[in-house]
Amino acid sequence: MVRLRKLNNSLNTYYEHHISDQMVEELLAPRDGLSELERQYLTANLRQFCSFLALLGIDAVIVPRKYMRTVKSEFRPYIFSDDELRRLTIAADTLPASRKSSSHQQIYPVLVRLLIGTGMRIGEVLALKRANVDTSNGVINVINGKNGVSRFIPVSDSLKEVLFDYAKTIDMSDENRPFFTSSYTGGHLTYDAMKYMFPKMFKTAGIHKSDGKTPNIHSIRHTFCTKSLEKMLENGMNVYTAIPILAAYVGHVNYIDTEKYIHFTEQGHTDFLQKESSLGSLFPEVDNE
Repeated sequence: MVRLRKLNNSLNTYYEHHISDQMVEELLAPRDGLSELERQYLTANLRQFCSFLALLGIDAVIVPRKYMRTVKSEFRPYIFSDDELRRLTIAADTLPASRKSSSHQQIYPVLVRLLIGTGMRIGEVLALKRANVDTSNGVINVINGKNGVSRFIPVSDSLKEVLFDYAKTIDMSDENRPFFTSSYTGGHLTYDAMKYMFPKMFKTAGIHKSDGKTPNIHSIRHTFCTKSLEKMLENGMNVYTAIPILAAYVGHVNYIDTEKYIHFTEQGHTDFLQKESSLGSLFPEVDNE
């Protein structure tokens, strides 16, 4: 249904009551921001829709099969188990002291829990200023995240308490200073520091992929999205209601980015297949070639 809505929005930009060869060519042309996999979803939906319109006597060209290609998604995220996330927080809580500074012992337990509890991108977390974190109400304000998207992120009561306790150790009145400050530069923590610290914590926690390598930091976000979607579906929420809610929370501008997590939830995948199959009668496959 999400893909059909996107197709509908694209067709509405033409203000036409027919679908021409030129429209098909423009809609299916490769362009920035449209992956090959997304383009093939669009092609399949447009082809079925044009065939449906033709059956009704509406002027709609038949989308040639040359546009149809088999594209396999390479998206295979590492999903942490609940026990692995628990061990990761323990690794962050027990970081050894450094000769130069102990601030990392104060920062990483909070930073790790923030990633686990919100699914924020690591860049968004590192960019936070103190003014962006409302510890009293438990709301984080992401300003100009990926694709320029800004959003408010309400957090759980337990994470709110963690942020509130951390905030008491820094001067929150200095609103333009980083929420997580580097003890070396006095500025924001860097991604290079994350690439150094997280593999260390993963190893301490005994977390490895099947190839023996440690997961990347973004896998925590993948895990949040998968587990959050699974929980919403288990609680009885419709999959097409859950996807927009999760997309807004994690800052996805394209629902397809969120929809892919369906395939990593057992109930979600089954539910999705059942609902998708019901759409088959809406746009029947017609062989016109």
